[in-house]
Amino acid sequence: MSDDLLLMNEQLHVEATDILDKKNLRKILNRYGIVHVTGSYVLGLMTWRDLDVYVESENLTEEKFFDLGKEMVSVLQPVKMSFRNERIAKTKGLPVGLYWGIYLGVEKKDSWKIDIWGLSSKECKERLKFCDHIAERITYESKMKILQIKSRCWMDPLYRKFYTSNDIYTAVLDKHVHDVESFKLYLQDKLSV
Repeated sequence: MSDDLLLMNEQLHVEATDILDKKNLRKILNRYGIVHVTGSYVLGLMTWRDLDVYVESENLTEEKFFDLGKEMVSVLQPVKMSFRNERIAKTKGLPVGLYWGIYLGVEKKDSWKIDIWGLSSKECKERLKFCDHIAERITYESKMKILQIKSRCWMDPLYRKFYTSNDIYTAVLDKHVHDVESFKLYLQDKLSV
């Protein structure tokens, strides 16, 4: 099973790199700011088709962000895109910035979902620091635990509503969670607080 999880991570990483480079997404994003590919892509923890990218810019207006959206539509041909202005909404746990959620098909049917965040330098550095902190702590053993749990949780209807991949990372790295069953117990404790 561990070989299957590592192979899945590698295959998804190659697919994501193709979207970034062969479909020219990275080239488009570079015109709007400094591009930081983050999340499971850089952590080597990919278990489904989800790609997280930050575009660091101090002068990314809503108008420019919609121009970016228009360019991404022409290149990626998504079935759906959703916009959020978290500079205004300031939803707890989310970055303060502009967001495009891009769906290249039906996510739960194994199509790509791409999250693009337009962030200030300060916000971007804070978010990248969190990812770097996780990367520093991952061992082969914890990586395999995280991959196993993530591979079983992404289809859970509660995923993204009540917990995220960050909860899985925290559970394994800080709370000694070691499998799906112990993660479910961890979630029950967390949600009951």
